Amino acid sequence: SQMVWNINQACTFSLTHNTELEDILGFPSFTDRQTFTGRVITIIGNKVTGRVLHAKLSNIDFLMEISGDTDEQFIADTIKQLKSIKEIQVITQVQPSLLKLKEPYCAE
Repeated sequence: SQMVWNINQACTFSLTHNTELEDILGFPSFTDRQTFTGRVITIIGNKVTGRVLHAKLSNIDFLMEISGDTDEQFIADTIKQLKSIKEIQVITQVQPSLLKLKEPYCAE
């Protein structure tokens, strides 16, 4: 996906296709488990042909999950890098509790 390539370039991530998660969710998924020790970055498409993964976020095309050892500065820096990508129109931070997830999609 062009979006994943842009994110890899802007954020120096190594997101790769996560077929295991994609098979479970039924939505496009890309994960980076190697760039940061103890931290996992995952991009999940929120929409696929008439279906939405999280209905409360139906206006959002992609979700980025950061799990493991992270902090607010890393999140702020990542958001700043994502905003530099011209194809991204809006970025919003969502608390995991809104999605009612018991565990991250891709835990460390």
